[in-house]
Amino acid sequence: MKIGENLTHTKIKWILSIVIIMWGSNFVLTKILVEQFPFWSLLFFRNLFATIALIWFIRKSPFILPRNKRAWGYILGASLLGVVINNAIFLIGLKYSLPTNAALIMGLTPLVTALMSFLVFSIPLSWKQILGISLGFFGVTLVVLKGSLTNLIHLSFSIGDFYIVIALLTFSISFIFIKKAIDINVSPEIISFYLFGISTICYFPLSFWELTIEGWSQMPTSIIPWLLLLYLGAFPLGVGNMLWNRGISVLGPSQSAIFMNGIPLVTAIASLLILDEPILVLQIIGFLFIGSGVFLGSQNSKPAAVAVIKDEKKTSSTTM
Repeated sequence: MKIGENLTHTKIKWILSIVIIMWGSNFVLTKILVEQFPFWSLLFFRNLFATIALIWFIRKSPFILPRNKRAWGYILGASLLGVVINNAIFLIGLKYSLPTNAALIMGLTPLVTALMSFLVFSIPLSWKQILGISLGFFGVTLVVLKGSLTNLIHLSFSIGDFYIVIALLTFSISFIFIKKAIDINVSPEIISFYLFGISTICYFPLSFWELTIEGWSQMPTSIIPWLLLLYLGAFPLGVGNMLWNRGISVLGPSQSAIFMNGIPLVTAIASLLILDEPILVLQIIGFLFIGSGVFLGSQNSKPAAVAVIKDEKKTSSTTM
């Protein structure tokens, strides 16, 4: 039985929570590795390990190659926008943007995704989702600004923030491509495999060029960075994104995106455990707002459920 078959909404929410825990730790560990690996080589090997890990999940799939031409278009669009371009732009943005700014901007992901879901799939927002998005973003603001008005007053924006905004848009748009591929019966496992397989192919010449110019000596010789990179590629990136795509197939893009508000919470806890960064009282209050926002925003609304059911009926007769 494939992962995700007969999963209830409650189970998939728990699975998405686990994904957010993996993604939150990913931010802290990537911060460590970005200083030890050349830029393009880090992206290449991370995605390569993700692709290899996903082979295990598709090894028994009867249809490894989608037979629908539209599916290839959706998968290619999701890979280029949501992985190849998104990863590179986000890392570049972090070089010129403050982490605070980046976290605030990415905190808008649920809102942007919900709006796109409304425009593309005509799925309306319930009052619970609107309230959940609002509470979640307020909680994210408290966490990243550490509850200080001074931090808000001194908040300034740079070219790096522009890159982060582009990363936000590409990430949110990729959700739509993934949902469309799922609607024509392409499994989340297959989608994830091709997302990272295509991105690995795209990153390879850039990594080879980079190492040729800078020298292969730039690669770390210690086993620890490679083990960390293997973990990041296989679990947060590979398995995590596969489970995330399964969440989109069950809950839809807008309700799944709500869970992303939990990333700052996990990142803060990981920073405390790994980097020994303290957590402030106002940040804890922010965590409570985030939790409340995720709970409310992930509730099913009748109009949305009807829209999804109608959409599934239209696509249930279409094969890969």
